[in-house]
Amino acid sequence: MNTRRLGAHVSISKGLTEALVKARNMGGNCIQIFSSPPRGFAPPKFTNEKCKEFKEKSNELNIKPVFIHATYLVNLASEKESLMDASIKSLVDDLNFGDKIGAAGVIVHTGSHKGKGFHFALPIVTDSIRTILNQTHGNTKLLLEIASGGNGKIGSTFEELQKLLLSVKDKRLGVCLDTCHMFAGGYNFDTQEAVNVLLKKITEKVGWNVIDCIHINDSKFPVGSFRDRHENLGNGFIGIEGLKLLLNTPKFSELPMILETPGFDEKGPDKENLDILKNLIS
Repeated sequence: MNTRRLGAHVSISKGLTEALVKARNMGGNCIQIFSSPPRGFAPPKFTNEKCKEFKEKSNELNIKPVFIHATYLVNLASEKESLMDASIKSLVDDLNFGDKIGAAGVIVHTGSHKGKGFHFALPIVTDSIRTILNQTHGNTKLLLEIASGGNGKIGSTFEELQKLLLSVKDKRLGVCLDTCHMFAGGYNFDTQEAVNVLLKKITEKVGWNVIDCIHINDSKFPVGSFRDRHENLGNGFIGIEGLKLLLNTPKFSELPMILETPGFDEKGPDKENLDILKNLIS
């Protein structure tokens, strides 16, 4: 990738194409959006014409790739039939919407096994993902986001992600990294040696060909906390030097980078965070 792809999660509350303009005004050239409110199961409600306009505007402004973040309510390991059905339908809707707007991927928090163990959840999640992919036929990928650990969260280690990928075996299934989640899950990158260990683990367990993007966040809590709490760049426990060390490493530096920081005005990712990200990448 010749041009670094640096962007942010942007609200679509003022419209789809307006989100692209906001991303560009921040100085971004890639974007992540929700398709609908993130704490519900409402389907995307944009017309085909609005989707077409978004796709055209994305090409015009050269803001790509585009990612959609799934609702936080999804749990692909749930034993509750109603929640499982809603989770599957929501992701099918998002993948179909993604194809309409030219999105590269739908990023999802896989869910929780509620203390029953990953091996209990693996066949359930595998069947869920296969059902979703069998009901969709476009180019938009389903991307499993590495989790922060704790509370039975699935996909908190690269070993778990590897098992999910191998169980499903579909080229439309990939991975999204997250600096805060990796850090909270116990993966440190405060030294070059630590970064090399992480690089080796990713290479051996999942491979870089399935990783489509990385969320860039500092962490409100220390390494190994299992707490998924994002902080503005430089204000958390990872710090500028840790982020700089990680993100300037080959492979990491090639990934599209999406900010999910709270923002210095607490209104979400902002130009200030994006400028910090640009400055720490050499």
